[in-house]
Amino acid sequence: MKGKVYLIGAGPGDYGLITLKGMQLIETAEVLVYDRLINENLIYRTPAHCEKIYVGKQAANHAMPQDRINETLYQKALEGKNVVRLKGGDPYVFGRGGEEGIYLVERGIDVEVVPGITSSIAGPCYAGIPVTHRDWASSFHVFTGNFKDEVRGLNFENIASLEGTLVFLMGFGNLSYITKGLIGAGKDASTPVAVISSATTRRQKTAVGTLADIEKVVEEQQLKPPAISLVGDVVRCREYLNFFENRGKKSVLILRDARQSDIFAKKLIQADFDPVVCPIIEIEQREASPELLAAVKGVADYSWIVFTSPNGVKSFFELYRKSGGDLRALGHVRFAVIGKATGEILSEIGFKPDFIPEKQVSDALAEGLKPLLGAEDRVMVPRSAIANNRLIDILEEICPVDDIKIYDTRIRTENESHLRALLANDEIDYVPFTSASTVEGLVRALNGDIECLKKVKTVAIGPITEKKMLKLGITPDLRAADHSLEGVIEAMKGESESNDD
Repeated sequence: MKGKVYLIGAGPGDYGLITLKGMQLIETAEVLVYDRLINENLIYRTPAHCEKIYVGKQAANHAMPQDRINETLYQKALEGKNVVRLKGGDPYVFGRGGEEGIYLVERGIDVEVVPGITSSIAGPCYAGIPVTHRDWASSFHVFTGNFKDEVRGLNFENIASLEGTLVFLMGFGNLSYITKGLIGAGKDASTPVAVISSATTRRQKTAVGTLADIEKVVEEQQLKPPAISLVGDVVRCREYLNFFENRGKKSVLILRDARQSDIFAKKLIQADFDPVVCPIIEIEQREASPELLAAVKGVADYSWIVFTSPNGVKSFFELYRKSGGDLRALGHVRFAVIGKATGEILSEIGFKPDFIPEKQVSDALAEGLKPLLGAEDRVMVPRSAIANNRLIDILEEICPVDDIKIYDTRIRTENESHLRALLANDEIDYVPFTSASTVEGLVRALNGDIECLKKVKTVAIGPITEKKMLKLGITPDLRAADHSLEGVIEAMKGESESNDD
């Protein structure tokens, strides 16, 4: 049976500009074929089993020629795979999506297209420039500036006569050709021009000038490709509408499993921080061995189930469903959770926590549970295989406790280059460690070279995490008073506001 190919527009760079439908398809992809400049956060959202194929192109350097990209999509679909072709911006706006789609359809492959937000609109928007305005432009025109020679170039006589806004994509290297061509064709040399580098990303930088001097301004401000060039009176709006580059948001590195970063990212956005995802740990549910299945199936024999993380909740109930378990059989069971986030996941499944400690640490969870337990109780603790045993030791003083190793925490070292680039290029302000495993993961991903952390503020979520940080040579700059994601955010907000003062 043949598979299907989805041509998906990833938007211009900002992780949040992907469509909901596009994200849903990425999260179920069996094969991901992706371009250069795709936000890493989107790539991390693929399933663990997804095959990732990079086919990015830049000037004079194509990771894979277009004919091979077409054939790769075809062959993967022939294997019966669900293939996501992830393209920057919109698939059909100078993205060769039409070529790829026709190639596949002619060979009997089912194709579906998910539109994306094109940089021709989003880039100017993030630079504070509307492409249309009733006073200055009633139309806008988009051109590719990426061509090999003037024979295949632009018809400047036609273009210069247009009254609307002119947008040139992929034309950074041809900026001189474009400006001189427009002036030569009669466009006023004083016409405002904006060149937007790395639009909608944390690195966005905009140079403003005129057709006569924009080359000099770009050189002085040291702009680099990729860049969008915009010509027209609407550039004057930037003085009023430049919301993005003036926002002054602090960026926060999220090191958690990519599939579980959303909760933290949403909380950071609400607190006016800019989340940057670079997973260095990955949560893997353990194989359903006969012993593990037997423990889960026998859940009716327990009076309490204790969850020490959202991962424990998700892994337990996923395995419980696979084993044929009926949620009604858990009606007598009481639940204890380590914190609010874990409690929220449990509530989504349909169970309200019976106990949450005031402090989100395992010792507080254990000590708080002790008065609620008796010798006749039996406790199950589904948790990570690398969790420490102090919680179990404390509870076993009261009653029998079964420590169920239900998932593994794997260190991801393959993201080292991305991690180093983020830290080296001053793109990160805060690095919060939300577990001891994120500390170990980052140090291992950097091969023990933590010198780059001196440029950022590090945050410890709690005492166990801080202990691991100190052991590995990282002294936390900030400590969360409340050992939770909210506590981490409050610590960063307090530090950020004191610096502003």
